[in-house]
Amino acid sequence: MITLTEDEKRMVFQLEGCRRYDAVQEIAMLCRYTHDHDKRATAENLLKKLRELSEDDCKELICGIQRNYRLPWKARTVGEMIAVARQESGARKLEGHDIMALERFDPEVTHMIVFDVLSDEASIGDKGDRMRLFLTEAGYKKALENQDKAFIQILNHAKVVQGHLQYDRIDKNL
Repeated sequence: MITLTEDEKRMVFQLEGCRRYDAVQEIAMLCRYTHDHDKRATAENLLKKLRELSEDDCKELICGIQRNYRLPWKARTVGEMIAVARQESGARKLEGHDIMALERFDPEVTHMIVFDVLSDEASIGDKGDRMRLFLTEAGYKKALENQDKAFIQILNHAKVVQGHLQYDRIDKNL
């Protein structure tokens, strides 16, 4: 297993997802847009380390840090505050789209669903994943078909109107 510096752990702690691809993409974007030389160097070193890991080892590392890491100070950035709140609530991380994903604001997108993947035959996600997706009307129909086939179980649905979510019901357990 690899060893991470304190700065690298703090960066991993704030990542949205646990999958290697998502983590690498998020860190690569940070490298591209940050003006902070030290932060860029940390991100580049972290990218090298994560790319050496298998998908399973990377997911285990990221999830372990997100579950067990403690900031050495009070949360100062929005990313740190969100990560601390997620950790303290014990809320399960969702795969798929982030709550503020750009897909949410696409004029064609009319639905947001949270669902559990029940079968390896599901067209998206792995069995056991809990996911959030922003969908067009056609995508939502396909999701309902997958639910009818028992490939997924939709837990929550919201209509999306100009990026705003109008929930059918609010389930606090998600």
